[in-house]
Amino acid sequence: MISRIHGRARSWDPNAQSVEIDVGGISYEVQLPAYAWRALDPHPDTLELFIYYHVPDRNPTPVLVGFLRPTEREFFRKFMRVHGMGPTTARRALATSISTIARWIEDEDKAALRRLPGIGARQAGQIVAELRGKVLEEALLVDEHYPGLADSPAPERERALSDAIEALVALGYGRREAKAWVGEAAGALPKPDSEVPAADTEVVLRAVFDLLADRT
Repeated sequence: MISRIHGRARSWDPNAQSVEIDVGGISYEVQLPAYAWRALDPHPDTLELFIYYHVPDRNPTPVLVGFLRPTEREFFRKFMRVHGMGPTTARRALATSISTIARWIEDEDKAALRRLPGIGARQAGQIVAELRGKVLEEALLVDEHYPGLADSPAPERERALSDAIEALVALGYGRREAKAWVGEAAGALPKPDSEVPAADTEVVLRAVFDLLADRT
């Protein structure tokens, strides 16, 4: 089974949102979710994609779906297993970043989920019912949810959020609770840019404890 492809991009098909990647003289056609297609514009000459390998029941031709990171592929695996979804519908639905969709799920924002291609009211409810509480880690991803990723201190922010979760676990809190609290607190933190530095772990923890204090 193919799990990762690294090679030269031979051609890009905007209609199918797919790319042919040449690896040692063999070309693989990889389909991309819309968010990944957008993130790869301008198109690089070489690229590495993490692959979900799927063989449809009615068509024995394998389908390769590409993702920028392993965590995004794992989210896709969860997403496509929602009742009534499947790989094709799931790929088409990923029109915005993984972190954004995961946050909508955790916030039970069914109206936002219905804006995804192919997702109706019933399917949005099913997504929330099956995945809420299971995509907390993806909701904290640093991806297109944060504008200007390449030029911003977003990686430092991601590290601070991750370190805050580990600090809470070390203090005796459950990991699931820690992820939920950090995710909620992160939404209230200013987005980093050239004038606002990325929040460090101490700032994130302070925001979490302020959040918990407001509930007591």
